[in-house]
Amino acid sequence: MSKFRPVILLLVVATIFSCSNFNQNSHSSYSADADSLTILSIMITEDSLNAELFASRARLYLEKGNLDPALRDIQSALKITPQNPELFILLSDVYFVLGQTDNAIASLKKSIRLSPDNVVPLLKLSEIYLLLEDPNTSLRYADEAIAKDRRNAESYYVKAMILMEKRDTNQAITNFRISSNLDTSNYMTYMQLGAIYNSRDDTVSKLYFERALKTKQDDERAMYYLGMYFQEHNQYTRAINMFSKLIELYPDNKRAYYNMGYIYLVEFEDFENAQAMFEKSVALSPGFVEAVYNLGRTKEAKGDYEGAYEQYRKSLEILPNYPLAVQSLNRLDDMLIRHKK
Repeated sequence: MSKFRPVILLLVVATIFSCSNFNQNSHSSYSADADSLTILSIMITEDSLNAELFASRARLYLEKGNLDPALRDIQSALKITPQNPELFILLSDVYFVLGQTDNAIASLKKSIRLSPDNVVPLLKLSEIYLLLEDPNTSLRYADEAIAKDRRNAESYYVKAMILMEKRDTNQAITNFRISSNLDTSNYMTYMQLGAIYNSRDDTVSKLYFERALKTKQDDERAMYYLGMYFQEHNQYTRAINMFSKLIELYPDNKRAYYNMGYIYLVEFEDFENAQAMFEKSVALSPGFVEAVYNLGRTKEAKGDYEGAYEQYRKSLEILPNYPLAVQSLNRLDDMLIRHKK
C-alpha cells in the first residue's frame, strides 16, 4: 500500500454560507423547520415593519434552499432599513448560492461602504475571489480583514488557504498556527495542519489530528486520518482499534473496512478477517476497485483461485486495463497452465 498522503483539505467556506449577524437576538435562534417558518410568518403579519423578522425568515429559507422567498424577504427588509450593512451580507449569501457572483460581490462592497470596520464582508469577498481562482485579489481582502482585526482567527485561516493555493506552504503554516492560537476550537485548522505535516512525513501530524479529534469528538474524517497515520507508521493494532471505533460510529465508511482488510491481509496474514473486511467494503461500494481487487488477493492467498480470478475480472470491468488486475490474471493463467502440464 502506498504511503498515506492526504490531499490538503478543501476550503470550508465558513463565512459565505453562514448566517449574517443581523441584530442577533432571540429571533435569530430559530431552526430551519416548518414550525419556525410558521411562527415567523405570523409575527410578520402582526408586525410587517420589522426588518429583523424578514431577515430571520430569509435565513431560514436560505438554510432550506428556498432561495426565491429568501430573496423576497431580504428585499422587504431593505425597504424598511435600506442602509443596514448586515442585510447586504445576507443578500450576498443568497446571490452566491444562486450563482450570481457579480451581484454577491456588489452586495458585499455595499456592506463595506456602510460598515467599513466589519471584517465579515471582507472575508466573504476573499473567499469568493479564491473560488474564482483569483488568489491575488483574494489575498488583498484577507490582508485588509487582518489589518482591521488582528485577533480574528478566521481571517488568518482564510489567508492560509489562499497561500496554499499560491503554493506558499511555509507561510500557510504560519497563518494556520496563528489561527489555531487565536481559536483553539478550530477543527479545520488542525485538520489542515495535520494534512500538511503528514504530506511531509512529519510525525507532528499525529498531534494535529488528535487535536482535531479532541475539538470535534468522534469526527469521522479525523478518526480516519488518525487511523491512517497509525497504519502508515506501522502501529497496526492502534490502527485497527481506530478503524474499529470508526465503523462502530459510521458503519457505512467503506474505507475503514478496506484499511482494516489491508492490514489483516498484508501485515497480519489473517485471511479470514481480511476477506470479511473487503467483502463489507465491496458491499458498501461495488465500484470500489481497490477493495474488489484485494478481495481477489485474499482469496488467492487462501487457495481459492477461481474466486480470486472472478474478483480480478470484476476489477477490470470497473477499471479497464487496471495494471494490478492484469498482472494477477496473467499470473493465475500461468499457474493454471503449469498445473495442467
